[in-house]
Amino acid sequence: MISYNIEANPDDIREAQSLFEFVGGNSREAVRVAINRSAPRVRTKASQAIRSQVRLKAAYVNSRLTIRRAARDRLNGAISTPSRGLLLSLYSTDASVSSEKISWFRPPEVPKRGIRVKVKPSGATKSVSGAPGETKGKPFYLILPNSRRVAIAARRATPGPKGGNLKVFNAPSLSQVFNTVRDDVLPEASDIYQAQLLDAMRFLLAKKFPKE
Repeated sequence: MISYNIEANPDDIREAQSLFEFVGGNSREAVRVAINRSAPRVRTKASQAIRSQVRLKAAYVNSRLTIRRAARDRLNGAISTPSRGLLLSLYSTDASVSSEKISWFRPPEVPKRGIRVKVKPSGATKSVSGAPGETKGKPFYLILPNSRRVAIAARRATPGPKGGNLKVFNAPSLSQVFNTVRDDVLPEASDIYQAQLLDAMRFLLAKKFPKE
């Protein structure tokens, strides 16, 4: 699990924060409110960035970008992504294979032209094959016993490090994909948080000094 924290540039908000505290504002409460308002917006940006790189549905990515909200005694929040690799079958060109909504009891038949996947949203479809000398024979479908999901597998040319004779094909984890786009997302995240912090200050002052 990899997490990403959201922070504002202190120099950009120092003047507003000083004025806020001068008139009796609670900076800690403003930070808490700002973090919790920012997190869903940043998660949306992160999801869009990830989906610009890999062909996954928004609902799937969003469900795996978890938010840890800030609390009054913990003024930090984070967005976390699983570090475990994804099954390559998620990118199958066969919608029934890529779906997570189906529990399989028997593996589907392998198409005559072989198993094909499309990882990049705008990329070409590719046939699945192991690295030279890594596998033997053609890849096939395998049902995973616990999840009843379809995986793409092949027989190893030589036993694996744990003695396994099968290789299950995996794709990069969401955290690995996010690492490739984080430099694009984090500046936007800081801008979102900064705007939310200034808005939280206005909101809290309006509550403290309501108009008559």
